[in-house]
Amino acid sequence: MRKIKLDKDKCVSCHTCEVACALEHSGSEIVEAAILEQPVPNSRLKIIVKKAKLKLQKCVHCKKPKCIEVCEEDAITKREDGVVLFDETKCTGCWSCIEACPFNAIYKCEDKKVAIRCDLCLDLEVPACVASCHTEALAVEVGEAEA
Repeated sequence: MRKIKLDKDKCVSCHTCEVACALEHSGSEIVEAAILEQPVPNSRLKIIVKKAKLKLQKCVHCKKPKCIEVCEEDAITKREDGVVLFDETKCTGCWSCIEACPFNAIYKCEDKKVAIRCDLCLDLEVPACVASCHTEALAVEVGEAEA
């Protein structure tokens, strides 16, 4: 399974990755149009500061996802290769998965009343966040799921 990793020494916290993620998950995928979309496109990852250090906050596609355990709508599944998938059409916005996530990597999409999280941009050769990173602080690695 591919993973997205952050090199904290290269990151300048420009948040271009967050914009690229939101844009990739927008309806238009064009900046000028996406800013006018309703609902507003949301990023599925965040660059945060924790204990005075930059950290990439996103779904890590856990080995034993707590979000799957608590989802009563079966909106969250796990593929054989370890990728955790969300089905927004089944999500009722109860937010149980958000509370269960030990990595704080599932976010509320208030406008659509669904939970969202990193989907690894599986339809792209390189995830949008990685492709947009001008300092090459984000990279794709192949490895196993965490936790």
